[in-house]
Amino acid sequence: MLYVQNDDALQFNITDTAIALGKFDGIHLGHQMIINNLLEEKKKGRTTLVFTFGSSPNSVISGGPKKVIYTREEKAQYFSELGVDVLLEFPFTKDFAKISPETFAVDYLSKQLGVRSIYIGEDFHFGRGRSGNVALLRELGEQYSFEVHALSKKTLHGKVISSTAIRDLLESKFYVANDMLGNPYFVYGEVIHGNHLGNTIGFPTINQSIPDNKLIPRFGVYASRVNIDGYYYSAISNLGIKPTVGNSHHCGLETFILDYSGDLYGRYIKTELLFFIRPEEKFRNIDELKNQINADIQMMEENL
Repeated sequence: MLYVQNDDALQFNITDTAIALGKFDGIHLGHQMIINNLLEEKKKGRTTLVFTFGSSPNSVISGGPKKVIYTREEKAQYFSELGVDVLLEFPFTKDFAKISPETFAVDYLSKQLGVRSIYIGEDFHFGRGRSGNVALLRELGEQYSFEVHALSKKTLHGKVISSTAIRDLLESKFYVANDMLGNPYFVYGEVIHGNHLGNTIGFPTINQSIPDNKLIPRFGVYASRVNIDGYYYSAISNLGIKPTVGNSHHCGLETFILDYSGDLYGRYIKTELLFFIRPEEKFRNIDELKNQINADIQMMEENL
């Protein structure tokens, strides 16, 4: 996958593209439906392109930071796995926010990116003040020879699937959020050195730092799985600050991988959280911690 993090893609003079438009925070079941339809365009020989933004439009306009379900690096990894040809992470600025919907559709999508098919959600809005909608995009499509496919919202557990709903559910009802995501919530990042305590107590672990801008579920222990070279290994992960042995207030993910031995330091690994087991807690001594880890592993194996 070609991953472009600025407006350089507009200089490629590519033609005959199929484009999915959206913020795609979470890449949930609704987003996956859009991407799956987009990928069907490959059968027509078209280049599939996801047009999204490096920064949340709301955060740029309001000036406040916004936490994301998946970081830019995680989304790039995900879209690559799905089979998208080009990910264009366009820089959203206050000046860009002022352009008209017509300018965006005609000058950016049609003339510079050569769009022939567009895939969006049925509530899609674009351009200055979100003044453009699906009806306007279809009118412009008739004039500039591109099709518009607006897909209906999906529902699950009695709720419309959306990034907003998932944000609200991640901490309180993790299993529902995971269902809406369609694939387990994950952390993708470099394996870094920890305090190496796991090696001394028989549970060697890998450590991954959690970026400050990433939205996370509640602190605690999760059944998980780790993708190493395309193969999934069952695991137990502690999300939090490791109160028994740690002295840091920075959130991290520490994972004990079952049935695996090998040096993963410096590698970028995808760790998926499957279900919540228990809250993070401080133990009186290392023996209590070891006994609890064994109990966590047993619970994971009984429920997978």
